[in-house]
Amino acid sequence: MQRRYRTVSDLKENESARAISFDDPTLAGKLTAMGVLPGALIEMVRCAPFGKAYYIKVDGVRLALRTEEAATILVEL
Repeated sequence: MQRRYRTVSDLKENESARAISFDDPTLAGKLTAMGVLPGALIEMVRCAPFGKAYYIKVDGVRLALRTEEAATILVEL
């Protein structure tokens, strides 16, 4: 089975995936402090109008991310 990797910004509404790593080491510290850890289950709640922000649920906790932040979180479906 081939693994498929995407970023959080690629997820559709109500789609879930597991976080595996970060593309940007400078944002990794901020994201891990917010609870976005490798292995965490991420669910896309919704995308704000014009795609400027994403509302996600990480292990039951709701967070808002900027597009730049969401694009750095690699997930596995």
